Amino acid sequence: MNKSRFFVKTHIPGLDEIIPGFPEGGLALVSGLPGSGKTIFGMSYIYYGAVEAQESGLYASMFESQEKFLHLSRSLGLDFEGLMKEGLVEHLQLPLFLEAGGASAVNMIIEKVKSLGAKRLVIDSFTAVKQAFKDPNEARVLLQTIISRVLEHLKCTTVLIKEGEPFTSGQSFEEYVADAVIGLEKSIFENRHIRILRIEKLRGAELRDPEVCFTIQKGVRVLPPTELMTLAEAPSFDQVRWTLPPSPPGRYTTGIPDLDLEFGEYPEGSTILLEVDPRLSLREYATLVAPAAASHVSKGGYLTIIPSGGVTIKDVENVCTLYGINRKEFLERMYLLVEPGFIGEKTPNMIEVEPSGDVVKKVMDIVRRLSEKLGGPPIWVIGVDRVIREFGEKGIELLFMAKEYVRSFGNLMILILRTPDERLVRTLAPLADIHLKMTRKHGCVLLCGVKPETPLYAVQPDPSGRTPIPNIIPIV
Repeated sequence: MNKSRFFVKTHIPGLDEIIPGFPEGGLALVSGLPGSGKTIFGMSYIYYGAVEAQESGLYASMFESQEKFLHLSRSLGLDFEGLMKEGLVEHLQLPLFLEAGGASAVNMIIEKVKSLGAKRLVIDSFTAVKQAFKDPNEARVLLQTIISRVLEHLKCTTVLIKEGEPFTSGQSFEEYVADAVIGLEKSIFENRHIRILRIEKLRGAELRDPEVCFTIQKGVRVLPPTELMTLAEAPSFDQVRWTLPPSPPGRYTTGIPDLDLEFGEYPEGSTILLEVDPRLSLREYATLVAPAAASHVSKGGYLTIIPSGGVTIKDVENVCTLYGINRKEFLERMYLLVEPGFIGEKTPNMIEVEPSGDVVKKVMDIVRRLSEKLGGPPIWVIGVDRVIREFGEKGIELLFMAKEYVRSFGNLMILILRTPDERLVRTLAPLADIHLKMTRKHGCVLLCGVKPETPLYAVQPDPSGRTPIPNIIPIV
């Protein structure tokens, strides 16, 4: 590769966060099995280059007519028709050459690139163009000499679509010629479909995240490893407040607009079971709990919390700070039930509960007194592992009694289960009106509904960077 080349952004959402782009005037090979998203990747490359950078693009297809191309783009929410009217994008349907060979198709493409002044080109598929050559060696020579050199001179960065997985064919040479090789895969994870993008090769670049998740929501959207807001970046409560959706009558908002849209708000009197992969940190799984808590506090409500194992009171306060809850509100609106001898800072809102005798009655008496003092029932947030560790079998009884209390008084209980114990999951599942599961794949925090059953969602930070309220993105 010419060392003077520089990288140009792909403008595909999320992709430029993990790579510097593609070498200008270079070749990027995108491979995958049917249904993996290759065509949509190519369309996204042309579309977002035109929309974000006003770079003209040509989509050359061996199979799809312009009518079918536009039909697919409309289904994805990509306005190619508007870009074509502006003269930024053109679609070229290549005839299926039999006798003339692939050279004629390549010449048509290059002439069209020159006349359009295209800076972006997609050939879909290069596999079909290559098969039009009588001699495979001719295809290699043409790719190495004519396509790569001419397009480099024109500074037209090209995506070649290839059928099949990269580096798997004995007749394959394009991976070695290409400056970048990307593999797309649609597979099964947690019994649900997931899409994986692999950077197999990128000349001149260091790859820290060679495998990432992606979705095809409005074209390809790459989902980089989840990076959450830090405590140093904590916003004020007013900054968070405007992003919190209101709770409709008879329901509690999740505090996350996307989640309210996908799952609906939590019904009053319901119990939510949040099954958490033990690899996830407190800040990661708190993204699903803290927004509901912050919303409830903003309306004058309060929380009764039994922290998960290993979580200190300071940890809880730090999470509250991230979501705009100040120390005064933390002390007045967050009540933490812990065992005697709880390690860490002792605060006025900490209530010790002896795990002996009629512990269920003791806890319920505490909640009744708090409800009388503060008005209305609380949101319960309970770390199941701590309850089981401290109370043993009575812990299960406590949770079932709490379920009855929550149902009777119309409040909300969120059970956090951070253990791979399938027996315990089966025991608690009947308690749940809604059962959610959080895990991670390739650094991306993922969410799915077990009850009701849903596809996978990616939990991504607010792209504006102004609040810790995440986006919930379906993986389709």
